[in-house]
Amino acid sequence: MVINVGVLEHPLKLYKTQNYYLHQWVEHRNEYLEAPPTPWKCLFCDGDGIYRCLGCFSQPLFCMQCCQKQHYMLPFHQIKQWMGTFFDDSSLCVAGMVLHLCHCGQPCPSGVPKGMDQHANRVPFSVDDTEWCMDEPDDVPPFLWVPQGGNHLTLVDVTSVHLLRVCYCVCPTSQQFHMQLLESGLLSATIDQPKMAFSFSVLNDFIRDNLECGTSTSNYYNKLQRITSNVFPHLVPDCYCELLQVSSQWRLLKLLKWASFGHRQDSQKPGSLVLFC
Repeated sequence: MVINVGVLEHPLKLYKTQNYYLHQWVEHRNEYLEAPPTPWKCLFCDGDGIYRCLGCFSQPLFCMQCCQKQHYMLPFHQIKQWMGTFFDDSSLCVAGMVLHLCHCGQPCPSGVPKGMDQHANRVPFSVDDTEWCMDEPDDVPPFLWVPQGGNHLTLVDVTSVHLLRVCYCVCPTSQQFHMQLLESGLLSATIDQPKMAFSFSVLNDFIRDNLECGTSTSNYYNKLQRITSNVFPHLVPDCYCELLQVSSQWRLLKLLKWASFGHRQDSQKPGSLVLFC
């Protein structure tokens, strides 16, 4: 007996495996290795493009002035500097950028804090156009140089550990420095004379890594050091103890916020932060 099964309304679909896509990509491997045909001009002023931003989309080139201007509200972007034959790791601080607080990235109209040289603002570090090499154990690459003359901060973010000049607001109605940092999304490690701060993003990311991946504080900060400098992670400032302290403060602040204690007049009691099923 012959059974007529008819014609399939939906023919079987041939699925392509990952091996197929890998073989397809290998044919274009050399094209991926070629340098992009980007003109060596600043994106905004057509000047010489000496800085390439890795954080901006399409990694555009900037001159020094435009690099500062376009990043006054993007202090955590990583940049590279053209050294004549190659791009070397650099930083916005080396490019002369200053982080101004409380005025949308603009300088405070009341002046600069005591001890801050107003002429030091927006002046780049002097870096030779030669390849940096470590001749002495204490030598560090330019992008890890500690800014001299005035206030500076070690800012820890998910992108890396940043060393930046900072200029606080000194208006008559301005808040204390650590509160100015808090308003800018940074949690200071100290109350008086802040020298180190952590972004809200890195604190939340650490909590997620600790919760989902079981990442310890030490391993997490080792990763940040490696992100900052893959070749010289040991030269990146050690903020491990501060991360332990500030992450504990951040966890408590989030618990208090979830329990609405920021908007309640009653005092905290034992067990008041417990979540009941």
